Amino acid sequence: MRLLITVLFFLAAFVAVTASGVRADYTIHVGSRIPPAAAHCHRVGTRSTDEGKTLTVYVCRP
Repeated sequence: MRLLITVLFFLAAFVAVTASGVRADYTIHVGSRIPPAAAHCHRVGTRSTDEGKTLTVYVCRP
């Protein structure tokens, strides 16, 4: 009985995750270097590390 409940729970979670997944047509890069121009990226913000280093956030379309 436990195995049946476990399998049903797994299948329900799998279906929920697959059905609610959003297909993204972009990637996000975080780092201190600028991505190449061929990546068609644009800057969307900055983040700071615990050490105080500033990282730039880029969104890139494929």
